[in-house]
Amino acid sequence: MPLTLRILAIILALLFFVYTIRLIRKNLAEVRHMMKWFILALVILFGALFSEFAAKIAYALGIKTLSSFALFVLVAMLVVISLRYQISLIAAEKQIKNLIQEVSILRKEMKDAEIEKKENSTKEQENKKGVKN
Repeated sequence: MPLTLRILAIILALLFFVYTIRLIRKNLAEVRHMMKWFILALVILFGALFSEFAAKIAYALGIKTLSSFALFVLVAMLVVISLRYQISLIAAEKQIKNLIQEVSILRKEMKDAEIEKKENSTKEQENKKGVKN
């Protein structure tokens, strides 16, 4: 890997670290979610610092160039990350649906209780009127 590309990858990885830390400090992101991005930045940094080792791994896997290997690894990581987010989104949607159903049931029960209370109070008033007559 050319030296300029290595330096650029190191700078980008460090900027990525700084950016994710800023997001956490400003309470725009949680550490548990940002760990994936830290790992991604570490992979970029590792690939830049130890490009010979990464080139040997790429060659062993039958990939001709290091840039193709890096692209493959990073895209694979992003696909896994996006799949995990999709799974958590589906779980959140299910929870929201269940909560909406529970709130609807509670509202119906409250309305039924109010109607029953009104009916009982009107019956009591009618009974009081009937007793007076």
